Amino acid sequence: MNFLQKVYFNDKPLILTTESSTGDAAMQGYLTFQGATAENIRKAMDALDQPTITGAVITDTSEDALHKQLNTMFRPIDAAGGLVYDASGAVLMIFRRGKWDIPKGKLDAGETIPECALREVQEETGLRNLVLGAKICDSYHIYLQKKEYFLKRTAWYKMSGSATENLVPQTEEDILEARWVSEKDLAPIAAGAYTAIREVLKLAGLKW
Repeated sequence: MNFLQKVYFNDKPLILTTESSTGDAAMQGYLTFQGATAENIRKAMDALDQPTITGAVITDTSEDALHKQLNTMFRPIDAAGGLVYDASGAVLMIFRRGKWDIPKGKLDAGETIPECALREVQEETGLRNLVLGAKICDSYHIYLQKKEYFLKRTAWYKMSGSATENLVPQTEEDILEARWVSEKDLAPIAAGAYTAIREVLKLAGLKW
């Protein structure tokens, strides 16, 4: 089976795949590198720093080689979050550091991924009566912190909550607003979100 994984860097996709060529028209303008080497990954990241480059693809015959090289170059971090629906079908969005987002955070020691997802949503929004639903997907992104690069895997879950509860944005995490957004009003919110977040919304079945 062919393998394809999307990793975001600078809000742009780095595609890791075992396919020799991709049929996705959106990838036709992406830079392509053959082989999961440290040099190629660095070149791809340098390219994604350029404003004219919209994406990059690294191909290799081995899925294991792709994973091993990433985990060698970047420290893996696990995180989880939730897309919360109220009874009307509206979803809960948060505004943090100039972008619309979905509540999420890093895994604590001794936690399971679903426990982390529930805790992070509770902490970041103030909601307490949450019911965990189906998993939506995993998303991946590379980021730089204190001169070290990390590879974060975030597991996303659907959740149900009540719009009658008071929303309390976690200001110490730079969250300025938490808002219930109906699907018909989602377009301008999604436009102001990271690309990976828009993908999670779409994979959850939301349209705008």
